[in-house]
Amino acid sequence: MEEYHKTTERLQKVFDKEIVFIVGATRWGTAWLQQFLDAHPEICCKGEGHFTDILLPLLANAFDEYNSKAEVVGNRMQQSGLAGNAAGVTFEDVHHLITTAIGLILDRWTGDTEPKVIAEKTPEHILSLHLLVRAVPKMKIIHVFRDGRDEAISAWDFNNAISKGEFQKKYPNLNDFVEAFSANWVNCITAAKRFDKETPGNCFHLRAENLQGDAVDELTPLLNFLGVDPSRDVIKEAAVKAWEAAPLDVDPGDWKKKFDIAMTLSFQRQCGQLLKLLEYDED
Repeated sequence: MEEYHKTTERLQKVFDKEIVFIVGATRWGTAWLQQFLDAHPEICCKGEGHFTDILLPLLANAFDEYNSKAEVVGNRMQQSGLAGNAAGVTFEDVHHLITTAIGLILDRWTGDTEPKVIAEKTPEHILSLHLLVRAVPKMKIIHVFRDGRDEAISAWDFNNAISKGEFQKKYPNLNDFVEAFSANWVNCITAAKRFDKETPGNCFHLRAENLQGDAVDELTPLLNFLGVDPSRDVIKEAAVKAWEAAPLDVDPGDWKKKFDIAMTLSFQRQCGQLLKLLEYDED
């Protein structure tokens, strides 16, 4: 029991810190940002926890199966004339366990250090922010975005390179992928904007195209948002380490070399308003 209380105290210290999640989608520059933040002396940002897209569904399924089996056992006892009720756990219990799991992982990442900010990068969290905020109510997010057309090209090239042909079985050609990807791009941007509206002051939108060359002007307000040292020397040193660890794949306008007329019109049809809102060239 003593160990339990010690663990509880450690988790409380974790959640007393600023907890930040980097979200976006694949190939948006989130890996570069993770490395940049982790190189900052006041921030710990070690990797991807996949809390909402892997852990939460697994826990929910396990609890459903447990409840089902416990109910069967309880019914058998009652039918035999014995006192017996299904133990049962609730959906709120799942969120409690998720909070605990997040705290344990972040605590291990920080180790013996005492950062002001603990950050985590799982881009896929962007579509489950409503679940994540239940586990970490005071959380902040950094939403990394870029031109969806360039993002589609980057994601297409990346997935084809690592899938050993499996990716093209699902999307035989670029046109098919762009059609599906455009809807996902809209959903991701919309989810981040919804979170921003519902939790004012807890979301920072970061344009990936601005993280090229001397990114001090873009990164200064980000560090101010996190409440850490925004000095130019700190930013430049952290940015150099990030470029070495995770070169940023951002080539604005690359889509124009690979989109045909059909793809351009398709993306414009689904995403035209959002492209205009984000001030991207619609040509």
